[in-house]
Amino acid sequence: MVDREQLRDWVREQHAGQLIKYTDNPYFEHLEYVAEKAENKALLAYEIGLCHDLFEETKISAGQLMVVLTSFGYGEAEVVHITDSVTELTDKFTKKAYPNLSKIERKRREAERLIHISPDAQTVKYGDLIYNINWVLQYESTRKKEKYLRKKQALLGKMTKGDPGLRYEALELIRQAENVNSV
Repeated sequence: MVDREQLRDWVREQHAGQLIKYTDNPYFEHLEYVAEKAENKALLAYEIGLCHDLFEETKISAGQLMVVLTSFGYGEAEVVHITDSVTELTDKFTKKAYPNLSKIERKRREAERLIHISPDAQTVKYGDLIYNINWVLQYESTRKKEKYLRKKQALLGKMTKGDPGLRYEALELIRQAENVNSV
């Protein structure tokens, strides 16, 4: 029997002490939002959403995640699917991995990579983008907002394999923000 609550609590524990930038809110709120936004839109999207930043924001490895998921009752195929999707959602073109590439080039390559990830991982990424777009609209300067929205609109234009409803929601958020900014 799968215990999603145990997974939820464990992920919260892994991110303990982390805060959402510019707020006093626990980082787990972001993960929970993404998980709930993607839930029922793709296979195991809730679990993938909860775990999507584990490899970037904690010291948890893919092997450790597999052991934990198994201990919470997930079957082998589920464990592999969740772990593979989280791996797909983990930035590859980091400064540490590619110190000789400029930040612009790393971001360009990362965006290109995301175009080719699986539909389930893209679906969760749409939920992540929806959260991040809302956050940027609330907390960033106008110049940063405009630049961010342009980049994400271009990414969503090419990242088309995930849930169409969530993709539309992300694009619509950008469109609405642009209308507000042009008034």
